[in-house]
Amino acid sequence: MTCPLAIIWLRLLAAVLFGAAAALAQAPWYLWPFMVFGFSGLLWLLQRPADPGQSSERATGRAFIHGWAFGIGYFLVGLHWVGYAFMVDAARFAWMMPFALFALAAGLGLFPALAAALTRRFSHPGLGRLFALTLFWGLTEWLRGSLLTGFPWLSSGYVWVGSNIGLQAAAYLGASGLGLLAVLAAAAPALILTRNPWARKQGLAVSATAIALVGLTLFLSLLRWQGAEDIYHAGVRLRLVQAGISQADKWRPDLRDQHLALYLRLSLGPDKAGQPAEFSHLIWPETATPFFLERDNRRRGIIAQALPRHSLLITGSPRGVDLPDRRRELYNSVMTLGPDGVAKPVYDKYHLVPFGEYLPFRKVLARLGLDKLAHGAVDFSSGAGPRVVALPNLPPFRPLICYEIIFPREISASTGDSKAEWLLNLTNDAWFGDDFGPQQHLAIARMRAVELGLPVVRAANTGISAVINPFGRITSQLPMAAVGIIDSKLPAALPKTLYRRFGDGIFALLCLLLAGLVIQRHRRQPDPAHGEL
Repeated sequence: MTCPLAIIWLRLLAAVLFGAAAALAQAPWYLWPFMVFGFSGLLWLLQRPADPGQSSERATGRAFIHGWAFGIGYFLVGLHWVGYAFMVDAARFAWMMPFALFALAAGLGLFPALAAALTRRFSHPGLGRLFALTLFWGLTEWLRGSLLTGFPWLSSGYVWVGSNIGLQAAAYLGASGLGLLAVLAAAAPALILTRNPWARKQGLAVSATAIALVGLTLFLSLLRWQGAEDIYHAGVRLRLVQAGISQADKWRPDLRDQHLALYLRLSLGPDKAGQPAEFSHLIWPETATPFFLERDNRRRGIIAQALPRHSLLITGSPRGVDLPDRRRELYNSVMTLGPDGVAKPVYDKYHLVPFGEYLPFRKVLARLGLDKLAHGAVDFSSGAGPRVVALPNLPPFRPLICYEIIFPREISASTGDSKAEWLLNLTNDAWFGDDFGPQQHLAIARMRAVELGLPVVRAANTGISAVINPFGRITSQLPMAAVGIIDSKLPAALPKTLYRRFGDGIFALLCLLLAGLVIQRHRRQPDPAHGEL
């Protein structure tokens, strides 16, 4: 009994390590060989023969556990930065951090577990199992980005952001389609790990074919990258402000005037060449004004008087709406303010962060001592939905607050038939630590730019502010936690990309192709000579 039990635990540990390795292929390290090690390892576990007398149901259950262990390792490493959010108010939330991180990894790990179980149940060993893993991994990742509130962070397609050339394929396939190709190529070498010479030769051929597909994708991407040309909108001069205010100080009432003075000093200061400030549109990040800009006449007047003539401030600000029953709804908003002193809300964030901006099932969870991480006792309310904003002397844009940019289907749906010509991402990455989280957030923004052929203007409080052209290239950037400004022209949009026209339609077609291959291989009786490891 000791030996089999030890083997079971060793396989579980191997699955966790495979998942952890695969996560290192994501930003900020982009260690692609680790993705090959991780997914080949997962497929190797799924290829292993059933124990003597073991039913198919038990073999499927074993695959589920191995996939779950893989997912836990993947998300613990890739999302460990979530723990920083619990340290902002350590006195209240630090004790929750290890439990929350494991619960998050275990919950998200159910999607890889489902993919592994379906792979084992509906495929025979060999090439069919490779196709099945690719298909079911892609489908469960798609579900992860859709079910409940969705959380498509750390999707496998983002490994392509590590290459400016490879990233260009997102204009055709999107993140989901690129994820299929990445998993197929990464898992294929597992087919070589067999004692059977014929099967090993087949595995080498499949791996070579997968590499050829990646090579073809890179070649087509290179053609697009070589045609990249920076074109800018005439007359639009942007100034982005990154104040670098720590989350612990951001909401302190006694520091509001000090923070406002910092924003104004940066906004009106000279540019990098020492020339006086000259901008048409000033952009501050998410909740840059930690007060109700609409209602604070004194501070709003100070900002308005400081703005140059014919300029416009676009800023993040909380917004309160009083209801007849004396309740107040709180919104995380994008607002504009001109020299005339009139503040106008133009967008309310509608895809809120659970446990960050609101507490799900508040009546139940609050009794357990839980609360949302964001400042204030009132939950944020969801806005009316996505919208495209048109402002004077500025091409129409789609506002996205913080992690709203991680949802490609919501953005493509709102901009697909509209006249949006760029994306504005106001964010506060102080919650994300100083390495993995902000870098992954920036990588996601670059993917959105290429998918839609739209430039992304990203203003962060303590994250990574940047101007990203529609080829995903960063034309201007401030490093993490820096205090400074970006003066930039606004890049022009490209003609509608294939992805912007059809969304995940290409991904769906690829899934149908894989499903056909899985069914075709599954109908064939497995050949013991070419069987499992």
